[in-house]
Amino acid sequence: MNNIDMQSVLKAGGIGAGVAILLGVLSFIPVVGGFIAILFLCGGFFIPVASGMLYGYFAPGKEDTATAAIGGALAGGASGILLAIFNAISTTVVGAATDSVGSGLAGGAMSGVVGALCFGIMGFVLGAVGGLVWPFIQNQMGGN
Repeated sequence: MNNIDMQSVLKAGGIGAGVAILLGVLSFIPVVGGFIAILFLCGGFFIPVASGMLYGYFAPGKEDTATAAIGGALAGGASGILLAIFNAISTTVVGAATDSVGSGLAGGAMSGVVGALCFGIMGFVLGAVGGLVWPFIQNQMGGN
């Protein structure tokens, strides 16, 4: 349990956040934005789970269940927090562009706080689920 590979946590969390941010940016495109936004809402729960599983994939050697769950939780939480920061910035920019600057900044700040709590907590929980799933997949693949 003490051998959590932080490079794997950062790599998996960064990939998960990158996918989430890419979907968030694509949702601003007028023609396909609605479809991407619906896809993002429905599939957004799978991003931290995939980040948790990616931690196990990137970690060297065979992961035990506890280490994979903690590493997956850290990776999922990192992707959730990075997504919350992106959402706060994008909400502030969109709010400032469409409303008065004061309400755009207030909306962005409130969205950032609420988003960080929701995405962060859900990222940790769902990332741990992905980390718990990884040892079973690793056993089915024959281990590392």
